[in-house]
Amino acid sequence: MRTRVLTLFFLILLTTPVVCQMTFKDSVPVIKNLLKGQLPPETRLKFLTKLCAHYWTINPDTSLWYGEQGKALCNDKMPLHRIGRLQFIFGMAWENKGNFDSALHYLSLAEKTCLKAGDTLYQYRTLEQTGSLYRIMGKYDTAVVLMNRSLDYFKRKQKTHQIMTTLFNIGSVYMDQNRYSKALSYYLESASYDSVLRDSGSIAMHLTGFGNIYLSLGTLFKTADPEKSKKYLALSKSYYNQSLPVSLAVNMKTGYCFTLMSLLGAIIEAGDMREADSLLNVCQDCIAFPDPRVQSGFSINRALMFHIRGNDREAMSLLAQVSRKKGEIGMLPEFNRAMLLYATLLWKAGRTDSAVSIAGRSLSWAKANSVMPVALEACQILAEWERKNNNNGKAFDYLATAHEYQDSLYREISRETFDQMEFSYNNRVLKTEIEKLIIEKKYNKSINLFIYIVSVFLLVLLIIFVVFLRRRQKTINERRLIAEDKAFMAEQENYHREIKIRNISLENQLKQEEMEKLRLEMQMKEQALVYQAMLNADLNQKNSSFTEKLNHFSQRLTKKKDQDEFYQALSTIRSENQTDPMQQFDLLFKQMHGDFLKTLVDLCPDLSKTDLQICALLRLNFSSKDMARLVNITPASIDGTRHRIRKKLNLDPNTSLTTFLLSL
Repeated sequence: MRTRVLTLFFLILLTTPVVCQMTFKDSVPVIKNLLKGQLPPETRLKFLTKLCAHYWTINPDTSLWYGEQGKALCNDKMPLHRIGRLQFIFGMAWENKGNFDSALHYLSLAEKTCLKAGDTLYQYRTLEQTGSLYRIMGKYDTAVVLMNRSLDYFKRKQKTHQIMTTLFNIGSVYMDQNRYSKALSYYLESASYDSVLRDSGSIAMHLTGFGNIYLSLGTLFKTADPEKSKKYLALSKSYYNQSLPVSLAVNMKTGYCFTLMSLLGAIIEAGDMREADSLLNVCQDCIAFPDPRVQSGFSINRALMFHIRGNDREAMSLLAQVSRKKGEIGMLPEFNRAMLLYATLLWKAGRTDSAVSIAGRSLSWAKANSVMPVALEACQILAEWERKNNNNGKAFDYLATAHEYQDSLYREISRETFDQMEFSYNNRVLKTEIEKLIIEKKYNKSINLFIYIVSVFLLVLLIIFVVFLRRRQKTINERRLIAEDKAFMAEQENYHREIKIRNISLENQLKQEEMEKLRLEMQMKEQALVYQAMLNADLNQKNSSFTEKLNHFSQRLTKKKDQDEFYQALSTIRSENQTDPMQQFDLLFKQMHGDFLKTLVDLCPDLSKTDLQICALLRLNFSSKDMARLVNITPASIDGTRHRIRKKLNLDPNTSLTTFLLSL
């Protein structure tokens, strides 16, 4: 027992560094296997929540399936904090599925449940994700308010990872509104935590965020400053290409597909259609990814490719599909930009009313949410259409509004301001990288020293443990050999004892069989003796009867010769009839039961020959009638003889003479 405990201790000690480095991904198969067995409901709910979170950004359908399994376990007996966390993860899975109503419903439930449970961390995480959901739906003011509330809490509690994600999400709000300088400042502050957290998923997220900023700037500067646009589009592609392998390495399927979709958009904006076709061929998994935002994003990019190549019919078909999905993907800037392209194609196809209606809705959304590029493009399109319809007054109004949006937009992204931000960002990144290298060097030095000390300590313990085990094993082997020798000797003794018992049993069996054989032979001889004695007695009686009957016929013979021959025959018969049948019986009985007669004579010397014959016949179980025939006396005489024998033997009246004789 002590050896097992020590072995377990050293195994735990040696495997602790490996176990500490394991990720949750490594434990997913173990958790799935445990869920097949019998587990307490709370533990089962905990594992299902972990799996729901694991597949959150990998496969929303699988995440929702595990979430549904967990929902079935939620009842009054389950701790509230477990229920709240499942509702939070379940809401996020619905967001990645593209169903914002369900996502908002479960996030609202999670906030209330976590508030009741006193789980403030998840309460504010839920608030932050609800704000992110409102951002995707285009409700930017509400989103910023909720996210700032969460950010204040995370900063008070020093929750580094949550601070980083909230800063990034706030930056994304300003990014959607094309307030690039503010978005970049939040992205930079969020990225400053990468050197501390060392989280690959966060790094990939920041790289994609920077790529999105440069993609938007490249699109805006496409007509005003083509060289600047080309530079920004190249930067966006660079950031996307850095983000893709990182997302793929940590299995962030949703982030990977979003980045791939954005990279395709950057390539299209740069006008490299051959590269766009090549990339589109490797995007098939992401095109089929079960997130409506990703699917619609790829549809918009493909429609733009068809439009550039002059195939407006295919472009309109794809954009028509996107327009029918607006309830799923929410009011995103990309959607409204796509709708402006759709409206332009409808105008060219002669469907002016539908075109004006769609462009007007996009303009209204852009004005309400302060998305200046969309509002600017919508005003320019509508102004051109009004001019073609000779509505110069409306056209002038749209153009005036467009100039206002253009001035505001260029003030927001003035060259000096953004270049300064870009320079600040590059310096900050360089500083962060230097700090990261210094920290890694110190960390690696400390880790190496710690590993060396621990290795020496473990080596000494291992040597002691091995010596102890060898000595203990030697003692155990010696005891085992002694025990095996004793067991072998005992086994041999038992074996020999069993052989002796088996031999004795066989000898007894053979003796019994021999005795049984002798008994059967004796019975057969006795039966033959009885038969022969009875046959002789009957033959004597018949001969006497024949002699008497034939004696009357002698007078009928006239010739003397015949009479002499007749009397001679009768004389022969009479001589044979005078032979005592008991003479041969006595001879055979003495051969078979000589000890019986000797014992009987020794017991009572007064017994006569007839008495001995009667005793022999009684031993052979003859009846009185048969004995009378053999001895040639009457049955009454037989009874008298028996009485006389009992008297000579001094037998008790209650003792059977036959039984007594059989016992000798």
